Amino acid sequence: MARKIRGSLVTELFGTVVTVAAAVGAGVTGGVYFTFATIVSPALRLRSAPEAVAVMQRVNEKALRPPFMIVFFGGALAACAAAVIAMFPGDSAGIVPVRLIGAGLTVASFVTTILSNVPRNNALARIRPSEWDAADAWRSFDAGWSRANTTRAVLAITGSAFLASSLAIRL
Repeated sequence: MARKIRGSLVTELFGTVVTVAAAVGAGVTGGVYFTFATIVSPALRLRSAPEAVAVMQRVNEKALRPPFMIVFFGGALAACAAAVIAMFPGDSAGIVPVRLIGAGLTVASFVTTILSNVPRNNALARIRPSEWDAADAWRSFDAGWSRANTTRAVLAITGSAFLASSLAIRL
């Protein structure tokens, strides 16, 4: 009996820790995406296409450093772990769907980034800002990238809210 209680407490504690990590990861990445949607992208649209391309290329290079990568990959991994642990017996029935929805939204934001934003970033990296067709390349990039960015921002922020709510339900 004591082993079962101890195991259940460990599972509950681990579930709480990974859910907090997932909620924070989704909230931070969602905040980055929101900042791009509301501040960075509109500001880049006021610049010339070659300048916007050059700035976005530098931003994309800086995004590949550990501070963002840890939050980006760690938050998605924590969301997957939170979903799996939510399925273990012992969690209250009200927590499971809320946590699963939050984890699903968080992972959907991650997948949107991988399938939509990253390929566009890679294509933009091959553009020389001084090329005559930089304006066409920028318009094409900005339209699709911004739609995907807004989508992933909404998914991440909503996922974070659901994950945080699943923690509050327990209280």
